[in-house]
Amino acid sequence: MEMILKVLIGFIALIHVLFLIVQMFFWNTDFVQKRIVGDFTPEQISAILAQNQGLYNGFIAAGLIWGLFISQFPQVEPSWIWIFFLICVAIAGIFGSITLKRPTAFLIQSIPAILALFLLWYPHF
Repeated sequence: MEMILKVLIGFIALIHVLFLIVQMFFWNTDFVQKRIVGDFTPEQISAILAQNQGLYNGFIAAGLIWGLFISQFPQVEPSWIWIFFLICVAIAGIFGSITLKRPTAFLIQSIPAILALFLLWYPHF
């Protein structure tokens, strides 16, 4: 049963890596535009993409809240959960600032995440 679970999780991870590749590098190709964008107007597809981004931000928030919640239980070490999601936030902020060509996302997302990472790692130096 454990092997099936691991294979399934690996398959799900692979699918999401493929989504990442398509969305980041092949979005503007005719192949993707015809299959994903289809007959949506630019406004409709923009709203859909914004909803997707909102959902992903919700996942990041959920992971950080999860880390806060499990920190109340001494047998569970939440720092690895926090580290993972904080790195995600930092990368998202850097990427957002590059694509928006403004430092806003870096200032709002990356700097607080980097600060929190520093605070997590500081006691270990």
